[in-house]
Amino acid sequence: MILKLIIILFFLMLFVGGDRGLTSFFTLVRTVIAFIVNVYLIAWGLPAVLVTLVVSAFLIAGVIYGQNGWNSKMHGAAFSAASIVVIIMVTIGPVLHVAGISGYNEIEQYEEISMYLSANVSISMPAVAVSATVLGVLGAVMDTAVAVSTAVNEVFVNNSEIDRKSLVKSGMTVGKDILGTTVNTLLFAGFGESIMLANLFLKNENTFYEIINSKALFQEISALFVAVMGCLLVIPLASCVTPWFIVRENIKR
Repeated sequence: MILKLIIILFFLMLFVGGDRGLTSFFTLVRTVIAFIVNVYLIAWGLPAVLVTLVVSAFLIAGVIYGQNGWNSKMHGAAFSAASIVVIIMVTIGPVLHVAGISGYNEIEQYEEISMYLSANVSISMPAVAVSATVLGVLGAVMDTAVAVSTAVNEVFVNNSEIDRKSLVKSGMTVGKDILGTTVNTLLFAGFGESIMLANLFLKNENTFYEIINSKALFQEISALFVAVMGCLLVIPLASCVTPWFIVRENIKR
């Protein structure tokens, strides 16, 4: 069944997007392979954070440059996305450790899968939690970075005499315009995934205190908030960095 869905997706992307859709499909395949490699390397005992950092760099380069080419605006987007990944890795680790949300939550402990699979996997669960969080927000961060960088580049193409400060301002303006839809997209995805969890709590008549302090709920909400914060931070970063790359390339010419 999965193979049939992949074939349908391939022809839809080819029909709608043409050559660009074909490129996007193979970029998607590389992304899936990168995720699989990330899982296997961690399972084989390699440091989860280091593996995720390398895989994230590969994904950023493959997605951003693979779909949009090697140019100054994509340099700005790639640099901004990579910087956000590093910031998230540095900051989210201590937060996850203090919150203690790595590993099985109280619901997963009673799921059927946990009854048949051993939990003794000899892997750092906090490190795996960092890996999952970073890879979970990477797509949204890259999308926002590319949108801002492309907009800044278009402003420069149409007015090459514009100064760098005005380019930064234009990037921030575009970032503010897409911020609402980006945040709403992330919220819709997060809340959609949490519907079953919310119904489970309500059907079991959990108190509000129990729900708020639930490890399962915090795992869902924390990933959502990290994604939103990543998109928030990448907007000013891409707005400031991209003009530097664009002006620098223009001076070389």
